[in-house]
Amino acid sequence: MQSISWRRRCLQPSYLKGFLNNSQRDVLLGSRNFASRPPGFSASKPPSAKARPFKDRPAPVDGNKPSSGRHKSANESNTRETIYIEETLFTVARRWFRRRSVKVLVFSLSAYLGYTLYNWQTDPHRSLILNPRFFTPFIFEKRDKVSSSSCILNLKSVPAGQNADNINEAWETGVWSVLVMQPELQIARAYTPLPPRDGDEPEQLRLFVRQEPNGEVSTFLSTIYRGTLVHCRGPHIEYEIPADVDEILFIAGGTGIAPALQVAHTLFNYRTALPDQSPKLRILWANRRREDSYQGPVSNSSQHFPETGNSKFQSISAAWFGKPAPKPEETPATKPESTSNNDATNPLQPQTILVEELEALKSHHPDQLEIDYFVDEEDSYVTENILRRYLGSNNEEQSDHDLAARKKKVILISGPDGFVNYYAGPKYWRNGVEVQGPVEGVLRKIDPKGWEIWKL
Repeated sequence: MQSISWRRRCLQPSYLKGFLNNSQRDVLLGSRNFASRPPGFSASKPPSAKARPFKDRPAPVDGNKPSSGRHKSANESNTRETIYIEETLFTVARRWFRRRSVKVLVFSLSAYLGYTLYNWQTDPHRSLILNPRFFTPFIFEKRDKVSSSSCILNLKSVPAGQNADNINEAWETGVWSVLVMQPELQIARAYTPLPPRDGDEPEQLRLFVRQEPNGEVSTFLSTIYRGTLVHCRGPHIEYEIPADVDEILFIAGGTGIAPALQVAHTLFNYRTALPDQSPKLRILWANRRREDSYQGPVSNSSQHFPETGNSKFQSISAAWFGKPAPKPEETPATKPESTSNNDATNPLQPQTILVEELEALKSHHPDQLEIDYFVDEEDSYVTENILRRYLGSNNEEQSDHDLAARKKKVILISGPDGFVNYYAGPKYWRNGVEVQGPVEGVLRKIDPKGWEIWKL
């Protein structure tokens, strides 16, 4: 009884709308109507006058058994057509669910897992304190412009007072970073926070961001509005400054000045040594454009290449920062005046924020901090000869006893991959972990004795 009822429902047009299109439904309904018409009726064309009369057709041999010929009884045709409709309906329905249900199920499951993971990582009730495992929300407060392509983002902890202890502990250690997440694409990038300025909250994060054309995270940070939640994870310690360090030479390229400021902040605020034993820090900051370091005077020790022979260093600069080198005809004589050395001390051009902070540190610690600025537009580069000059007095032949008696001396390199590779060689991945790798490049040629080299 149940099967008969199902067959009847299958033949109703309302039950076919959800599974068949109009053409398929017309075919099936036409087959159903065909069963109730005379055997001589054709759905494709009207009955022909030459059609054989029904009464002249041979009857079944046995009343209980139909003949083996081509002519069937009306009841048998109706049964066969009903079975055909039922099988067709099940086939179409099975194909429809098989094709669509798997895709819908996979999409729904992926969306649910992604939404659950995002809420789990960014739940403000679960992770209000900055930690290396989960993302913590910070509020974007303001943006300070540094140049046409870079800025400093100020992120405020919510609620206030939650992250003072662990951030202060990171400052005591040395160089550290945080991962910042782009919420739409669920990707993260590491940024090195700048030290807090006078009057800033100790738990406030200041990120030096340079917007890259294809950088998803940098574009997100450069376009958000005040009050936007920015999720960070960390701190991740990248280099712990030794307690017995005596001197640090920091080679910074572009945004690599951020960890250099971290080192200065740690040395001058958390190393309680005697004044005559305070560690010394020399920063060599290289930029492609003068706008990144306005009012940063170029050191007298900077090496200039006023002739066309500087094409070698122009190509090196292009490899450092991933930008095309100046064209051959762009010699210093044909360059605009805005790229001349006079811009470094142009009183009409204000200092950039980072130069202002560096010069303030230098004025407070004149005997411990030295800063040299290098600008590619002005043909000023950190060359091998300059590094030999800085390391020459410490690179002389010394006995093992003399080296053991002296405190640690460290060379830190930070910047774009090409910049770090040129001076110290690339870092490598081993078993899923990034390792330092052997020292190569310029520093391998110099081979400074008694200096530890670390790539950031």
